[in-house]
Amino acid sequence: MKNKSSILAIILAAGKGTRLESDAPKSLFKVKGTPIIDYLIEALTFNGDIDILSVVGYKKDQVIKHIRNRSIYITQDEQLGTGHAALQCKKEIANYDNIFILVGDTPFISSRHIETMLKKHKEENSDCTFLYSKFPFHLPYGRLIFNNKSRLLELLEEHKTDEITANVRDYFTSQYLFRSDILLKLLDKIAPDEITGEYNLTDTINFAIESNYKITPVFVQDYWSLMGINSKEDLDIMLSRKYNV
Repeated sequence: MKNKSSILAIILAAGKGTRLESDAPKSLFKVKGTPIIDYLIEALTFNGDIDILSVVGYKKDQVIKHIRNRSIYITQDEQLGTGHAALQCKKEIANYDNIFILVGDTPFISSRHIETMLKKHKEENSDCTFLYSKFPFHLPYGRLIFNNKSRLLELLEEHKTDEITANVRDYFTSQYLFRSDILLKLLDKIAPDEITGEYNLTDTINFAIESNYKITPVFVQDYWSLMGINSKEDLDIMLSRKYNV
């Protein structure tokens, strides 16, 4: 892969759109007439200085045809989780200084979010920067556990929460920016989840905490802009907030 930039953005676009009652790959599901992946590619091309790599899987030929000339791709033949998807990209990651990783079902991640992440990442000389928000309702997302000095202590997956932590509303929404050398070290530590059997990219956050790497959480007020579309109910919430309908 010939890189034009020191920054690579990886879009995780291998999933299905089953709960959206669509037979198309989730990344091609249309929101206001536009496929989700188009929103992400547009957000990433705001300054022409980010290379884009899409991880494709389900009905990959459709996605590859759609992103032609805008993103290169790597195939994830088995969908074994977000960590597994990122592991397919190790050779490409090694060619860059910094790596964005975005899930392919978040249409309202904007160039403003990308610029903010990059700015904070550089200002803080961060090893890992990510977006998060406080949600007014329950979603099956990871919970961010902070101490009373706003220091990040842990990221808890939904199925690992207890009575107290299940009520935490600081949600991790899976938009990452890593130093590439750090990311490669963290990826090597990922193992299958003991309950789900999947390789979770979210594990990298806890590994980074354990290793005392510099982590920069970036709070986003507009929580709906970070949501992934897993159901038509999710889409209704996002559209009602964005367009005030």
